[in-house]
Amino acid sequence: MNTQVIVHADEFGNERGFIDHEISKNLSGKLDAYIKKYEKPDAEGRLELTLGHTKNGEFSGKLSLSVDGKTFRAERNDYKKLDDLISHLFTHIKEQLAK
Repeated sequence: MNTQVIVHADEFGNERGFIDHEISKNLSGKLDAYIKKYEKPDAEGRLELTLGHTKNGEFSGKLSLSVDGKTFRAERNDYKKLDDLISHLFTHIKEQLAK
């Protein structure tokens, strides 16, 4: 399956390589086995990540995954570490896919 990855993180220009690495690591490490059940010859996937800062300077994010006509979403706020935020978003999507 071909998964299109879209990242909305204009505030994070310097961290873009790190964000891409975290997405790749979590996509292949956490979600690959769960996404396989949606794989079909013509299946398309779309992963959309939006990152920002909260009023108190911490990180917030939204993650949306669409596969085979189904959409899974997660949103988290107030994380001190960007990699923890991304990891937790993927964990919540994994839990939804497992159901």
